[in-house]
This record gives sequence, structure tokens and C-alpha cells, in this order.
Amino acid sequence: MNRHNFIFTSAPSIKLWVVLIITLVFAAVTTAAEPHVAHDIQIDLLPQSAKLVGSDTITVKSGGVKRLNFRLSKHVSILDLDINGKPVPYEFRDGHLELKPWNGAQIPGSRITIHYAGIFDDPFPVRPVNTDNPGYGVSGTISETGSFLLAGAGWYPHLENSHSTYRLKVSAPSGMVAVTAGRAVGHITQNGKTTSEWEINYPVEGLSLSVARYTVEEKKIGDVTAATYLLAPNKHLATSYLDATARYIAFYSELFGPYPFQKFAVVENFFPTGYGFPSYTLLGSSVLRLPFIVHTSLGHEIAHCWWGNGVLVDYSSGNWSEGLTTYVADYLFKQKQSEEAAREYRRQWLRSFSTLVRPENDIALRQFYSRYSPPTQAVGYDKSAMVFHMLRKVVGEEAFWGGLKDLYRGHLFRKTSWEDIRYAYETRSNRSLQNFFDQWVYRQGAPQFYIDSVQTTHIDGAWKIRGEIVQNDPYFEFPLNLKIESGGREHIQQIEVTGGTTSFELLSRDQPRRLIADPDYDVMRRLYPSEIPPTINSLKSSPAVLVVMADPTDPKLQDAAETLVQSLGIKNHTIAAQDKIKDTTRLERDLLLIGYPQRKQMFQKLPAHVTLRPDAFSLNSTVYSEPSDVFFGVFHHPYTPNRVAALFMPLSPEYSDGVARKITHYGKYSYLAFKNGTNHDKGFWPVEKSPLVYEFENN
Repeated sequence: MNRHNFIFTSAPSIKLWVVLIITLVFAAVTTAAEPHVAHDIQIDLLPQSAKLVGSDTITVKSGGVKRLNFRLSKHVSILDLDINGKPVPYEFRDGHLELKPWNGAQIPGSRITIHYAGIFDDPFPVRPVNTDNPGYGVSGTISETGSFLLAGAGWYPHLENSHSTYRLKVSAPSGMVAVTAGRAVGHITQNGKTTSEWEINYPVEGLSLSVARYTVEEKKIGDVTAATYLLAPNKHLATSYLDATARYIAFYSELFGPYPFQKFAVVENFFPTGYGFPSYTLLGSSVLRLPFIVHTSLGHEIAHCWWGNGVLVDYSSGNWSEGLTTYVADYLFKQKQSEEAAREYRRQWLRSFSTLVRPENDIALRQFYSRYSPPTQAVGYDKSAMVFHMLRKVVGEEAFWGGLKDLYRGHLFRKTSWEDIRYAYETRSNRSLQNFFDQWVYRQGAPQFYIDSVQTTHIDGAWKIRGEIVQNDPYFEFPLNLKIESGGREHIQQIEVTGGTTSFELLSRDQPRRLIADPDYDVMRRLYPSEIPPTINSLKSSPAVLVVMADPTDPKLQDAAETLVQSLGIKNHTIAAQDKIKDTTRLERDLLLIGYPQRKQMFQKLPAHVTLRPDAFSLNSTVYSEPSDVFFGVFHHPYTPNRVAALFMPLSPEYSDGVARKITHYGKYSYLAFKNGTNHDKGFWPVEKSPLVYEFENN
């Protein structure tokens, strides 16, 4: 089963748990080596017993089929099986079904019919705490609330290494509507049952299914149908989602090429996940209600219909679709907002990578397949998007966007690799990009460099500035912008950085004040600690945390502490009462304080615009003193360099656990303030200094 992940980006750009959304790609390339099969599936759902009763008639149309090996859930019982109406022997073990046709039988052209039944009852989360595993381990569940069946759940027989088309008929209790990829043939309710029929006439490698008591709304966009499948409490959202879907499809069709499917549907899930499939997305109820989703994350999902679900991912060489979709959706929205917003977004990519990715957990882009942890997200989304940004800078605007049109036109419904992307851009730009891809796709890591040996000379009315860009090992080659600020002027000059030391020489008509390397964050690089304010992500990536309880007797604070530890994904932690800590060496680990700190020295490095009192706190000149107010901040460690200390301070324990669940969704921020459970303020502490900024002494 092919899959790729995508994320939601909230306004202004928070990565909430929705950030944890997975996109599953189930389309595959049509090749002579892969058999083409057609499924005719009929299933009956019995929610009271979590049971599925099904039949699948599979016609093998073409391809080099020598063996009939199917994947089917190990929890399924096979009731009957035949080929062309004749029973054949088979072996079914651990989810693998092997048929043994009679000697001399021609498999292409055969019709295999399998009748089966099984229980699908994975427990689904209601209020998940940790979202590192976006699927929560749920692959198949049938309940009276709703049903959710991923392709990987084995709810129908899937012929291994094949590409398939489908005719699907789902019967469920009255009012339970089924939705999947492809075109809706119709939904009919009679005799106490609702039957939904679907046709998927493009080749896909696996099919997922969602069933619930949906209200269906549709809107035509030329030959494309926009649809919403929403539960009753959220059905009023249909119009805004349909209108936004129409806008995105029009926008991306102009940018890349015609929309590849017959529909796009926004489908509500009955538990809090977010998925993307060919031609539809499946979002939890709480996600759908977020007001910014239609303006940001919905566009990301729809863009995946071109990249990942339209042009398919060849996972043998890595998943490029997450980075590209992030770049042409989330980032492009920021760029349309302003160049400063786009610059800040690039800087945040670098901060996330530099904070979360260490040498021991780093991977090359060609090794990224899907997100399963914050470090893999930082590589597969943030670094990958940054690489596409650099590629755009290298080949230019016309070649970059033209290359995407070429790629889409030539690779629709074909598995596509990083090498295919390289070839498309080499053809468009008429230049070799082998070194670029070798560095940024096939190597792990990122450069880290600084300005050194700066000297100035005043000659003939101008200022000559000499210096060096010094790279830490490993060395990369890349273009680098150097900006000279002098008086009211700014001047940018580009140099090529190679090896450990690259000399440069700049001229300025006015006396220089400041020299900045990579002023707009255009280079994928590892930031220095001084360039990164302490953030919640710093705590997420911590190898060991000491949780310090201001009041260990308060059960609500204890619950909040456990919730924070779980939601932040902290694996190695110990809990101690603040008044019991006598040995300060115990405080040398990263710290998480729960409650007002009794020992003021633990937060001696508090920034000037935050103050703390037992019954109140102030942030950015706003005083918070209501019982529902909660503060969370991450600061520099009071005793140990390169470590952090975090403070979670609810003014009343009653509001602690509810807010504690939300902290993880704001990973890139340094501080948060909540009122009545809703975020009221968020931001970053100021950056102290950067080795990429040189202040001239005459200033």
C-alpha cells in the first residue's frame, strides 16, 4: 500500500494536531509487469457486531500473472471461493491468500469470486493526547457511530502487485452513507438499509471506505463534482467548503493542469483523524470546525490530487510529494499574503529542522517515506519544501512552474521518482542538476556556516569588504546571498560557496553598518543555537526531561503533567516535587515545571516582556489574572547551556488538563497564553545573535 503524509497549517501558521494529518495514496502506474484487475465488490455492514459480510468478483484483465496471491485481513473467514465458477484449492494464512489454479489454466481473463466475512473492531480514539502516530493504530473499525476501513485493513481481497479498478456496493443500516474514491453512482434507502454505489475507473492500488450518517451536498465545477459528506452538527459548513473547493480546483488547474478526478469530497470522520485519498479528504469533526481550515489546509489536501494522488510516488526512491505539496500549497499561500510572511515561513522550516533533527536521527530525502515522528516530519516536509524552494531559485520562475506542468502532463497516474523530477527540470532549464540532487536529495544533513575574517578598506570613495564564509563539515556547494546594509541603502551580492572556506569581496558606496549572509533564509541550512529561540519543539526533541511539580498533592496538576509528557512525546522523564530537589545536578536535564515556580532562580533568564506571580502573569503588556488563564513558555536553561526549561502555569488547576492537551499543536512557538481554553497569545522570544550577521565596529 502506497502512502504519503500531509499536514495542516493553521492561521497564522500553527501546526496543530491536524498537522498530523496523513494522506494515503493508492494509485499505481500501469505497466506490463503489473496485472490489471477489475473488482466488483458487494459488502454488507453489521455495526452491532462490528461485522462485514462481503463478496468480490475479480476479473484479471491483463498482465503477466503467474500466481494469485491476495491480501485479506487475518480476521476474515472465507466462506466460498471459485475461479470461473469452479472451486479451486487455496491456502489462507496470516492475511495472505494463495489460490492454486488447475494446471494449464489461463489466469488472464479469469473471474475469481470470493465470499468472506470478518470482524473489524479496532478501538478508535475520542480525545487523543499524542499525535506522533497520525493513524492512532486504527486500520479498520465498524461501529454504530460509523465505519472506517483503510485499504491496509484487508476488508476486501487485494491482488498483490496489481493495479485495479472497482465497482463497489455498500449496504448499511438506514441513513448510513458510504463514501470512497471515484464517482458516486447513487445512494438509495429502502427496506431499512441504505445502499451506496461507487465506480472507480482509474487504476488504484488500494481502496479505503468511510461510512456514517452523512448529509450530502454537491456543487458542479465544470465536469467535476465538489461534494461534502458531513454529520448533522456540521452540515452548515457545507457551503463554505464547496465554494473553497471550487476556488482551489480552478487555481491549481491553471497552475498545473486539469484536475484528474471526477469529484473532490470533504468527508467528516467520526473520530479525530485527517486523511487524504484520491478525490476526497477525511477530516475529524473538530478539524472541520476550525475557521482557518478552508483557507489553508483544504488547499493542501486538494493540491495532493495533483501531487501524490495524480502524479504518483515511487517510494523506492523516497516520498517527494509531501515537500512539494507543502511548497505549492502552504508556502504559496504565505507568499501570496506577503514576501515577509513567506520569509518567516522559510525561517520556521529551518528552525524546525535544526531543533528536531540530530545526526543520529537524520535521513536523506530519498529515505523519507512517511511521517511517523517530529524529526521525520522536519525532513520530509520542511527540508523537502526548502529544497523545492532552492530548486526554484536555481532554475528560475518560468522553468520551475513549467517543469511542474511537464511533470504532471507526462506522469499522471504513473509512479514518479526524484530522478524523474530531476529529468523534468533538466529538460526545462537546459542544464545539469545532478550535483543539486546529489547534495539535497541523496545526502542527509545540511550545511552550517558563518562569516569570518571580515576586513574593510576605504579606497577611492568606496568601501571594499573582504571576508570568508567558513563551513563546518560536511561541506556543501550552494549559491549564497550576502547583504550589505549601509546608511539607507541595501545591496545584495551572490557568491558560490564551496569547500570549507570561501573568500568573498564586496563593494559599498557608503560606509557599511551590517553584513548578513543568507538574509532571506533561501538556503537549506542548520541554524546555530543562538539563532533559535527556545520553543516547544525544543522540549519535544529532548533526550531526558525532569518534570518538577510545584504541588505534587494536586491530582489535577498531576493529570496535566502526565498529559503534557504524553502529548509532547517525551520518552525519557522523571517526576519530582520541587521542594524535594536538593541536588542541583538533577536540574541539569531539560526541565518541565508544573505550577508556579517556588525557586525563582529556575527562571532567572525570563525575557523582559513576561512576569510571573502566584496569582497572575503578564505577557506582552497584557495582564492575565482570571482562573481560566494559563501560561506556557520555554526558556533558556538556568544552569546548563544548550538545554531548555519550560513552565506550565495554570492560574487554577481546574483548567490545566484541557489546555495541556493543546500545547503540542503549537510546537514552533516559544510562549503561549490561554483564556477559557482558547489560545489568546503566542510568539517567539527574540533571537540573541547570529554568526551570519557581522556588525561593523564603526557602528
